[in-house]
Amino acid sequence: MERIQKFAAAALSLVLMFGFVQVTGNYLISELSRNAGQAPELPAAEEIEKQMVLQLEPVEYYTFQLGLYEDAEEAQEKIQTLAQAGYRVCVSSGPPYAVWLGCFGLKPAADTLPEEIRSISPDLFVQKQILNETMLKFYADDKLIMEQVSALLSSYDVVLKHSLQMFQDYRYDVCSPEIWEAMTAQIIGELRTIQESAERLLLDEASEPVAGGIINLLSYTVAYCESLEQINEKQNDRAVLLAQSCFMELIGSYHGFMRDESSDKINL
Repeated sequence: MERIQKFAAAALSLVLMFGFVQVTGNYLISELSRNAGQAPELPAAEEIEKQMVLQLEPVEYYTFQLGLYEDAEEAQEKIQTLAQAGYRVCVSSGPPYAVWLGCFGLKPAADTLPEEIRSISPDLFVQKQILNETMLKFYADDKLIMEQVSALLSSYDVVLKHSLQMFQDYRYDVCSPEIWEAMTAQIIGELRTIQESAERLLLDEASEPVAGGIINLLSYTVAYCESLEQINEKQNDRAVLLAQSCFMELIGSYHGFMRDESSDKINL
């Protein structure tokens, strides 16, 4: 794995040149008691088990919704048609199955999409999504979640928000090759730093309960890194859209990790 130092210069340059706002893990961990707002029923000497919430700052982003299907076969047919035209899409878990293309920090105009896409999906529209639409719930005595997993998710929050700042459009020619290279280098560097942190976490035997979720996150992280490299190699709109689809899949895995790893005993 390439070392972090390799990407430090590119990351610093990008911050200065393109105005990335460094988000240093702005998140809120809230503490709740089981009997909040009620008179305690337990003896004063007995400690009430505390519940915690990791809530990262929500941010809006946008995608083109190309269809919504109750039937998986219908959704697959639309996916296949778009694939034959050279476009990879992102699909929500369902039913219903939403088919999405593109991922943007700013609201795009649907009429900018190529005619071949609009002809395949004439009813397409811009769909607003929310990054950090969910939260991680855990018990206060879970030190692994409190200290290490929360820090890992905060790092993902930073790189996901930086990606939304980078993806303002799906068209490659809105930026020069040099700018694309600088922007993607920063994101790739941040992702590889996260990979290293996650891999160190997996070496800890205490991480076994969350290991499956972390490995799943890492698989989408690697795919997103590879897709960002494709932008610089292919230098076309479809490479940008491919990276945006991989980015949305990473967001889905990130949200899924929070839902899956939240304690099912906590009802907030």
